[in-house]
Amino acid sequence: MPQRKTGQHSARLGEEAAVELGTLSDGTIITSSADGAPYLFQDGQRKRILSPAGVLAAGVDLHSSAAQQLTLSEEQLQRIPSAGLLAPAGTRQFDSGLTHLGANHWMRTWGVLELGTGQMAAQTRTATFTWFGGYHGATYVIFSDTNDAPVFQSGLHRYGVDGTVIGTSDRTDAWWETMPPTDTARITRHAVFLTWSPDSFDKILGRWAESGEKVASLISSVAAVAAVFAG
Repeated sequence: MPQRKTGQHSARLGEEAAVELGTLSDGTIITSSADGAPYLFQDGQRKRILSPAGVLAAGVDLHSSAAQQLTLSEEQLQRIPSAGLLAPAGTRQFDSGLTHLGANHWMRTWGVLELGTGQMAAQTRTATFTWFGGYHGATYVIFSDTNDAPVFQSGLHRYGVDGTVIGTSDRTDAWWETMPPTDTARITRHAVFLTWSPDSFDKILGRWAESGEKVASLISSVAAVAAVFAG
């Protein structure tokens, strides 16, 4: 199964990026002009902000007169190395990275689980870069224990996009779920599923749930209709 480290990026730093990095100071809040996503700049890297608590835990005072904010284009953002997600202690982060699903269709799901409360906040980006080739994709997250048995399973979150010349071809949606906080201590792994065939995936998921098998069995079963990232 594919596995990807959180924060992996494909853009290489060039001379223009070096100039940008040289003008940024630690603690700068960077906002994407493309989708409004916020990042914290620290140690030459950008960290995706999911919660104000994460910024405070990083020692940044948002109300200080010295606090800096900057809006960058997606192209400029990609020239700054990504260090994944910014979250306070007591959380578990997950990030599939932007993934090619075939036919120039792309998805990414990332988020954070607060272990003390069981609250999960996540976002999913769904995009196509074809002129007329829209599609429907879906994402699904499972947290499992040391025996690879599921501890918590999210709902199946579905999103659709149009071709680039038709309508909305790139969207980012936020979603939230809550698991019993008493179960978070059992979690040792997670798996993020990105599927380009939600109906087929849902049928396989139903059969797997009835079988009572381990998560690895589901990962193997959906290989033809989904990309999976485990951590």
